[in-house]
Amino acid sequence: MLLPKKDGKGRVAVFEVMITTQSIQALIRDNKTFRIQSDIQTGAKHGMFTLDSHLVELYRKGIIDYGEMLTTAQDPDTMMQQLGMK
Repeated sequence: MLLPKKDGKGRVAVFEVMITTQSIQALIRDNKTFRIQSDIQTGAKHGMFTLDSHLVELYRKGIIDYGEMLTTAQDPDTMMQQLGMK
């Protein structure tokens, strides 16, 4: 997904990364896809990260603004807690 940059000069790609680990494969095979998000959150050692964590990173770096971050987030309440705003 492309979001406008805070400075108004172009857009920045926002995404999440999921690596096909044995755990992810099992969740898909067992039709427990609702648990994949949790595996992505704990899979940093494999290079995984969530869309929301990428949004927070871009916000902290000043690349995107607060409103864009929240409207794009999958779980805005948790994101606000992460940032100490709730």
